Amino acid sequence: MDVGIIFLTGLTTGGLTCLAIQGGLLATALAGTVAVQPPVSKKRKNHKTKPQPVTGIQMAKDVWPVVYFLAAKLLAYTLLGFLLGMLGAAVQITPTIQGVMQIGVGLFMLATALNMFNVHPIFRYFVIQPPKALTRLVRNQAKSQSVFTPAFLGFMTVLIPCGTTQAMEVLAISTGNPALGALVMFIFVLGTSPTFLVLGFLATRLRGQFQKGFAIATAVLILLLSLVSLNTGLNLLGSPLAPERVWASLFAVSSPYTSQPQIVDGIQELTIEVSDRGYSPNYWTVTDDKPIRLRMVSENTYGCALAFTIPSLSIQRILPISGEEIIDLPPQSEGYLFFTCSMGMYSGTIRVKAEGA
Repeated sequence: MDVGIIFLTGLTTGGLTCLAIQGGLLATALAGTVAVQPPVSKKRKNHKTKPQPVTGIQMAKDVWPVVYFLAAKLLAYTLLGFLLGMLGAAVQITPTIQGVMQIGVGLFMLATALNMFNVHPIFRYFVIQPPKALTRLVRNQAKSQSVFTPAFLGFMTVLIPCGTTQAMEVLAISTGNPALGALVMFIFVLGTSPTFLVLGFLATRLRGQFQKGFAIATAVLILLLSLVSLNTGLNLLGSPLAPERVWASLFAVSSPYTSQPQIVDGIQELTIEVSDRGYSPNYWTVTDDKPIRLRMVSENTYGCALAFTIPSLSIQRILPISGEEIIDLPPQSEGYLFFTCSMGMYSGTIRVKAEGA
């Protein structure tokens, strides 16, 4: 688990995608708390008046409801992460199960993006809506100007997670540890908070082209994230249909720059460096007549690349932070052998060809 990557995911993409889905609750939370200009009397309608400037004190007052909203949201998702970690501890989450969950998240995000682009009315059914009972309660609470309103609505965002949040929830489950699950969700939501604070505050006040442009940018971002989630899910399933593997089969593994193994005592030896950026080299060509030995070398590595797996062979190894791990494989049939980290983020391909081909 790479805490830095989780935080950056929240800071760069999580804030935008969450705001697109949960912005309605934030707008409702602000509706009863932001200051409004007093109505203009009939006598003054015909006179030009200068708009009253917004003071720093008023801006600060308007920001506090957003702070209450985000603080409650942070608490809610941390508790959720704890429960998801407990679930992961009770149910063994294999790479296959995690891959299926990632694909499900990717399909949901894809449908969400297509709905935002108004591609077809059928995609409206994929939009997560709060329960009707919550909607009625929100409507009643919106009339209040208490701190409870934004805090309550922030806590209720757990009922309408965005696609990126769902991906983090899958990660929280896969930790199999309540404390780590809580940490995943805490760091992610903390990362979303600056973007959510600034853009959420502005989005509730600006209209017209800004909102339209924001909606388009968010839809494009969700579309890209859906493709990333589908790719990682297919990686975890060991599927050759993963986009990066399709690319590899068409170009990388047929390139003259593909790495070749060393022959040591009749064994094809592949030395792979494991770092926080993945595996290098990650494209190899071997023959089908000799055993294969993977020498996984790591040095001060802390990312998910340490959780190494070959899905098709049901091989899972936790590599040392610094050191070397040997994985011996028997001769493989002609075709492709895929390896990946436990999250499907980093992967590689071993092309097995017939001797003399």
